[in-house]
Amino acid sequence: MFGRQLDWELLEELECPVCLEYMASPIKMCENGHNICGGCKERLAECPSCRGTFINVRNIALEKFATSAVYPCKNKEAGCEETFALENRGNHLAECLFRRNGCPFRKISGVDCPWNGTMSDIPFHIKGEHPSETAEIPGHFKVDLLDFDVGKPYRRTVLTFGEIFYLAWETDGDVFSFGVFHFGPKSENNDFKYGIKIGNSAEYVAVTRKCHIIWTVALRRSSLGSVSHCIMVQYRSVLVNS
Repeated sequence: MFGRQLDWELLEELECPVCLEYMASPIKMCENGHNICGGCKERLAECPSCRGTFINVRNIALEKFATSAVYPCKNKEAGCEETFALENRGNHLAECLFRRNGCPFRKISGVDCPWNGTMSDIPFHIKGEHPSETAEIPGHFKVDLLDFDVGKPYRRTVLTFGEIFYLAWETDGDVFSFGVFHFGPKSENNDFKYGIKIGNSAEYVAVTRKCHIIWTVALRRSSLGSVSHCIMVQYRSVLVNS
């Protein structure tokens, strides 16, 4: 957490009147001195505050204040108490535990589930709404893939070690794709790995990969094989898509 206090009066000045996000360089102005972020200014023909004409001038003073200000998380009302400088805002928002996420079954497998909520709400949702495809396992786990029918995908969430994992595999023609996804911050991604062993006790192929991250990739079931480092098998060959 950033150590300095929030200046709410300054933050109010830095709030764009259109998108309501905090402004950073370039901060544009109208002829009457109203401020607007550069992105919104490009989409408008006149000032939203006074209908005045935009001028080709940046508010340099406010831009300097923006670089030195301390910002709250946009998920503050959901419970996030983190504060940060401008250059750290994007990194935090990308991994904030209080950001709203879609259902893992919709995000990866295209299941028609409209739910969204915070990270801490996901276990309650999947256990309540997807119980037949959710398992709680105390520790390391093993899954046997017995059915490779074309067009019949498999999906399952596993709750273990206090974390959420999502297993998915599918077949498309003569290609079998498989991946294990960790639903959590990118900073934790390297802590978890999965392996797949295809064959029998006498002849098999084994591959180990790091878990993928769900909330930083927009996936649908039909695109599982296009995920970076997803394991793909074709005619006894293991191909790693990179």
